[in-house]
Amino acid sequence: MTRSLDTIRIAQLSDTHFLEPGRAPEGGFAYDTSAAFDAVLADLESQPPFDLVVVTGDIADHGEPAQYLAAADAFDQITAPVHVCPGNHDQDVAFHGSLDRPRIGTERVIEQGNWCFLFVDSNSGIMHLDASGRLVDPDDYGDRLHANGSLGAQERAWIQQMCATTDAEHVFIWIHHPPGVVVGMSRDDSYEADWRELIVQLPNVRGLGAGHTHVPAHYDFEGRTVYVCSAFKNNFDLDAETMLPPGYRSYAFHADGSVESQVHNVDDPQWPRSPLGRAVVSLIRGELSWDDFDAIVARKRVS
Repeated sequence: MTRSLDTIRIAQLSDTHFLEPGRAPEGGFAYDTSAAFDAVLADLESQPPFDLVVVTGDIADHGEPAQYLAAADAFDQITAPVHVCPGNHDQDVAFHGSLDRPRIGTERVIEQGNWCFLFVDSNSGIMHLDASGRLVDPDDYGDRLHANGSLGAQERAWIQQMCATTDAEHVFIWIHHPPGVVVGMSRDDSYEADWRELIVQLPNVRGLGAGHTHVPAHYDFEGRTVYVCSAFKNNFDLDAETMLPPGYRSYAFHADGSVESQVHNVDDPQWPRSPLGRAVVSLIRGELSWDDFDAIVARKRVS
């Protein structure tokens, strides 16, 4: 990205959950994510040019190399350069080893004009230090796959250091797990407390762009706006209690530190806005546990 004080235009994709053909999705239900990408790409490329496209995690559904190769082939079709950060579905070694393309970046800091964009790994707190001092995935991938956000001391210190040392006036954080999440099933009190303690120490942070919940939203968190992106795998509107088609977010970052953002969902008959069942809504809102939900599904199958 070239240095300029003009408005910076960025598009955000998230929760792309790429799969190999014929592979069953984790959790049992998903849109055709390749078709979702094609529809989003067509809409994305019809917009005025973007300076950057950011992908905020859960790039692969099972964190496997073949799924990242499918993702990389897809991202190579985007006109703007692409930058990625991991989610809880992403295995660290496969993520970094398979997305190594000239136009796909995994660096953690990008500065343009008077903005600094930080790419935070919200899985860091559940990772382990190896003999060299590098953070690596836990031995049991399920520990990461089913985890909510966890920064850990090392990641918190890195965020503080980057915010303190950048020459940019304004900082924006890209991350998979949103803090202060408004979707009950994705809420984690410890993660939220970490961010509440941290964010007040970061006066130059203007906002955060996240994914994870599959419920596009924006809300205030300690005086900063958290923008949550639409997903590709499945997408929900909790206000209308319906499914949503896949989509993405667009952003305009202005030199005065203000941010404008818009959700773009790609309506199509293959992704109808079907009503959600009461149990599904209760599950997403955090009113039911997965065990409760599974028991309800089992009873309905019997009846």
